[in-house]
Amino acid sequence: MALLLVEVVCLALPGIACAAEGAGGRSELWLGIGKTANLILVICVLIWVARKPLASFFAARTQSIRDQLAEARKARQDAEARLAEIEAAMSSLDRELREIREAAEKEAREEYQRLVAAAERDAEKTLDRARREIDGMTRAAQIELKAHASELALKLAEEMIRHEMTEEDRNRLFERFVAKVGGNL
Repeated sequence: MALLLVEVVCLALPGIACAAEGAGGRSELWLGIGKTANLILVICVLIWVARKPLASFFAARTQSIRDQLAEARKARQDAEARLAEIEAAMSSLDRELREIREAAEKEAREEYQRLVAAAERDAEKTLDRARREIDGMTRAAQIELKAHASELALKLAEEMIRHEMTEEDRNRLFERFVAKVGGNL
């Protein structure tokens, strides 16, 4: 309706402008008004012709902006969710590291205690074995010492007998031996 009114005014203005030409200075005024009206008419026609393509362009552009905003919101939500996951993982990571460290320390203490106990058992076994070896070596040394002392005593007795024994004593011993052996035959 407004467009129709503008068209009527635009069509009437040039006629009014021509009639006013006879008036002189006013004709230029009317000529300027006519040019302005023609310009407005051309703009209105261009808008009327281009309204559908412009409307579809602006509607498509508006939809594109809405889609981009929706994608941006979704990307932001995804990023916030991912950030929340990472923060949760980081907070649980500290707890997990503390638990791992505590478990490792506990295991190290237990391993230390096992090693100390095993070392004590090994030391006790080694000490027992050393004691047995020392006892055995002591007995062997005592036996060897007794044997050596017996040998020395025998040699000393033999030497003493040889020095103290005279030829007469030898003859007498020999005769007794022969008598014993002869009596046993």
